[in-house]
Order: sequence, then C-alpha cells, then structure tokens
Amino acid sequence: MSRRQILCISRDRSTRATLTLALTDAPVSVAVAREPAVAIDRLERDPVDAVVIDAGTISDVPAVRSTLESVAPDLSIFGYWDADGGETTPVLTELSASNPATAPATDLAQLILDSITPSSTADRRPELVETIRCELADATSPRTVEQVLRTTFTASDAFVFAWVGEYDRGEQSVVPWITDPDATSWPTHRTFRVGNGANPLLERALYTQTLQTASTDSTRPIPFADRARERDVQAVAVSPLATSEERYGVLVVYADTALSAAERGTIRSVAEVASHVLETIAIRGQLEQQEQTLHRYERLVETAGDGIYVLDAAGHIMTINDAIVEMTGYTREGLLGEHADLLFDESTIDRAETAIGSLLRSNDRSTTIEAPLETKSGTRIPCEVQLTVLVHDDEFSGCVGVVRDVTERKRNERRLREQNERLDAFARIVSHDLRNPLGIAQGYLELVAETESLEHLPTARRSLDRMEAIIDDVLAIARDGAWASETTRVDLESAATEAWNHVSTGGAMLSIVDTMTLTADRSRLLRVFENLFRNAIEHGCDGDESEHELTVRVGTLECGACSLGADEIENGTGGELEADDPCGFFVVDDGAGLPDEFAAAAELFDPSVSTDADGLGIGLWVVREVAAGHDWRVTATESEAGGARFEFVTVAGRSSS
Repeated sequence: MSRRQILCISRDRSTRATLTLALTDAPVSVAVAREPAVAIDRLERDPVDAVVIDAGTISDVPAVRSTLESVAPDLSIFGYWDADGGETTPVLTELSASNPATAPATDLAQLILDSITPSSTADRRPELVETIRCELADATSPRTVEQVLRTTFTASDAFVFAWVGEYDRGEQSVVPWITDPDATSWPTHRTFRVGNGANPLLERALYTQTLQTASTDSTRPIPFADRARERDVQAVAVSPLATSEERYGVLVVYADTALSAAERGTIRSVAEVASHVLETIAIRGQLEQQEQTLHRYERLVETAGDGIYVLDAAGHIMTINDAIVEMTGYTREGLLGEHADLLFDESTIDRAETAIGSLLRSNDRSTTIEAPLETKSGTRIPCEVQLTVLVHDDEFSGCVGVVRDVTERKRNERRLREQNERLDAFARIVSHDLRNPLGIAQGYLELVAETESLEHLPTARRSLDRMEAIIDDVLAIARDGAWASETTRVDLESAATEAWNHVSTGGAMLSIVDTMTLTADRSRLLRVFENLFRNAIEHGCDGDESEHELTVRVGTLECGACSLGADEIENGTGGELEADDPCGFFVVDDGAGLPDEFAAAAELFDPSVSTDADGLGIGLWVVREVAAGHDWRVTATESEAGGARFEFVTVAGRSSS
C-alpha cells in the first residue's frame, strides 16, 4: 500500500505528538501546520489525503473546514478534541458532511485509513441500504422500523446484532426498544442514562448528531459490553435517529470485525433512511390526530343547537353551521363569503365592533351582546351572541359567534314583567278600592250602633257588596292570568242579559238592539258586561237617580259605523269586510258620560286612576285586559245621548260570526 499524506493543523505540541505517535505504524506520512493559512498553502502545492484539525487550539473550525473543502472537495477532514478536559479519552471526529464519524484517538489510524483507503466491502452498502429502504417504504409504525432494522442487520454477514434505543427527553435516558424480546438472546431490558458521561457513545451520538464508533478493547464504555464480548464483537457503532427538528433515538450496531468506512457509511445511510421514516410516521400521526380533532370539532359545530359562524377580519362569513342556515332561511352558499351585515343591522354591527375592540385591548377573549338576527324573509329573531376574537401572531384575524335564539326567554321576561305590573296594580287597587267601601261600611255600622237605627244598614250593605265585587274581579284577574282560557260560541244577547241579572240595577233598563255570535270565554265576557253595567249605573247619573231612568243598550257594530274604520279592522277570513258586516259589539248608556277630568280615554282603563271614593278603579282595567285576551280592541267615547259608549272590535282575526 502506498503511503498516504496526512496534514495536522494544531498549535498544541502535545496534540501534534499524540497524533503523530498514533500514526507511526500506519502507512502514512504526517505533516504539521500551526496555522490554517499554512495548511491551505500546503494543500495548493502538495497532494494531501486527510486533514486533522485540533479543535482545542484552532478557532472557528467550521470556517476552516469550509475553506479546506473549497480547495480540495474530496478531502477527508477530521476534528480532534479533548471534550472532557482529559478525564476521558480524546475523540477524533470526521467532519466531512457526507461521511461523519468518530473514534477514540487510539483508533484514529484505522479511522483515517478507512476513510482514505478503498474498501473491499463497499459493494455491501447499497444492497443493505436498499433492502431496508424497500422494507420501510410502507412502514406506518415505529414497531415496523425497529423490526426491520434489527432483523436486517442481524441477518447480515457483516454484523452481529443491532437494536434501536428510544430517546426519553424527560428522563434523559435511552431505552432499548425491542418489540419482540423473545426473538433475541441479548439482555435488552435496561435503561441507559445520558447527559452524565456514563454512556459517552450514546450521549455523543444524540448530542452531536454524528456516528460514534468504539472498539470493545477500548476503555470507553459500550452498551451491553459483556454480551458483546461473549459474541466476539470487535466494534460497535451508534448512529443517531434524528432530524433537524426532533431526536427519536439511536441505532446501535455490533460487528465482529473493525468497522470499515463502507460499513460505517452503510450504518449512517440506514439511520438516515430510518430517521426520515420515523419523521414521516410522526407527521402522519400528528396530521391524523389533527384531522380527528378537527372532525370532532366540525361535528360538534354542525350538530350544535345554537347557530355558529366564523368571520374574517373584514367581517365576511367564512364558516357557518346547519343551525344558522335553519335560523335564517338562507342556503349555505348564500351566506358564505357575504358580509355580516346580511344577518345583522347596522347598530348591531357597531355594537359588535365596539365589543371586539374592547376585547382586543384587554386580556379577555369573549363577550356577549344582544343581536337581533335578520332572516331571509325579513323577520327579526331576538338573539344573544357570544363573540370570541381570533388572534394570530398578535394580529386580529376574525371572530367566532355563537348565536342563541332568546325568543322564548324574552317572551317569559315579558310575561313576568306583565305579571309583576299586574301584581303592582292589584296592590294599588286593593289598597284603594277596598279601603273606600270598607271605610264606608264601618262608618255606617258605627252609626247603627250609636243610634240603634237600622236605616243605615242598606248603605253599609251596598259597600260590602261593592267589596265582594272587587274581590271577585281580583280573583278573576289572578286566576292563571288567562283572559280567554276556555273559548266557546257565545250569543251576545244571552251573555248581556245574564250579566245584567248579576248587577244591582235599581231602576235602570237594559235594551238589546241586536245580537251576534261571539267566540269568547263566557265567564270573562260576563265580567266585562257586569263591570260596564255597574259603572254605568254607579257613575252614569247626575243628581237624583229618580229623575232619570238610565238605559243601557247593547248591540252589534257594523264596519261602516265603527269608530276605527273598516281599513283598521283585520279580517281573519282573508276577504274584504263590507260596511254592513258585524265586526264587534258596543255597550252604550244615556247617563252623565265620561268624567271630564280624563284628558284621554285611555286613562279610563288605568287602574291607578280614580274619580271618587268608589272610583272606576279595577273595573275598566278588567274590561281592557279581557278585551286584549280575546284580541279585541276596546275604545271609550261619548254616546249620542251624552253618556258613555264602549266599542269592542276584533283586530287579530274575526272571533265572531
């Protein structure tokens, strides 16, 4: 073998001596250069097969290596350093990007010679690498990777055994990963600590991302050394299984002869293939997990009862679920890409933009606003929208809205509010209207006791009867708040006559002008007539009742004669109302008329308004509430005779015939 030329770049005399001594018996010639510039000049003048750079005395080794490679691209370049301050054997690392390898300084002669001398085993490398590449082409799990590497290396004539170690970052350890422990006699059930110097081969392979080699005769500890010596193992190689982003573990290979450059290259190439396969499996697993998570989220969004939409930063609709489609009446295609102002009015958009701005200025990410949703048909659904802002790289990228229909809640709130108002009215009415007749009755009963005369008893009795009527009215109102709970066909004349008999009418007369059939709650309708009749009798006469016999008339309203006008009356049948069609009924008297102090007729129906000790009080309020419960509109006007006239008209569909 012809002598090869080795150039050592080092400023340390002892390092130069160590390397020269180690290469004394090798068929090489060793030259020394103290500075990189001298070495480069030597390369330009003389042929050199390999260069050794003393990393302990030469700074910026990567730059020196790059310069050397630019001068001699095929040059084998090694770095020599005493990484542990002399506590362990100095290490020689091959710095060539295409063929990185390490060995103890005592083995550097063989390492250098392997690098610069053609090997008879070079033809094994492509065959073994290609076999493993084909076996791993469809690998979908790390288990397959481990099995292929272990069985292929073990079956090869050039190697004795191989195993894969998984790197546990949290525990700072390498754990042998044998998927089929019964298939090997090697004692692989143990853990190797890294990071503390106890297992330098594994540690350097992981941390330097380069192939590490060692002889079983060296002083450096190797994994499973006892078992290796039993099997006459002469060399061990540890190659990292890693990518630029992740360390997966190591591939450890044992051979019964010193590892040649080709065999080390084979191990590195296999480790590179396995690393890419592990990376692909990991990425595929992450993608599958993300797809599963995304699918779950999509299913949750699609099946959510509340409407969900996603807007981009400009307010355009990017995503919607089925609930939004159902709520609005639009198709999915009709909404996607449109601006949010298709679903929300300008004031709602302004409130949402204000809320989003407030969220972006704070640490909060979500808030709730009221936002009426406008449907395709033009109706507005009262909704509550929970807004969540989307921020990417500290930039606002859009928002997510969860829309909940609160129609029923609003209805319940309104019902509760009306109920509370009713209770307030009850309190005012009971405290006022009951107190007055009660005070009168008590006063007259005291007169009876003082005078022992019974002439005041009828007056006291009338006050008590008035209290009883008020109590009946209050109970009628309080009874589940339904003003027309049991509707039936009721004859107008029959109901009015029955109610007249329930009232103390004195000398007043009832006249039924004409009749019609109403759809009404008979009990509530009787209460309307009783209250109107009682008010007419109690408040309709000025002065002495004997001088004027009050007449109360009840009859039907013709559309042409109605004070509302035919165009204001809704016909439930969908046809045109003729002027002589009945559209409601009236109650009119020829008494004193409506009190002058009421500025508006609507005040008559306010339970807080009263004109005298007896007061109109709850009576006319009950009339108004019963009318509303039947979808009737009640109006109060002055009659032709100067008395009071009350008209009831169907305004939400005809309930009469």
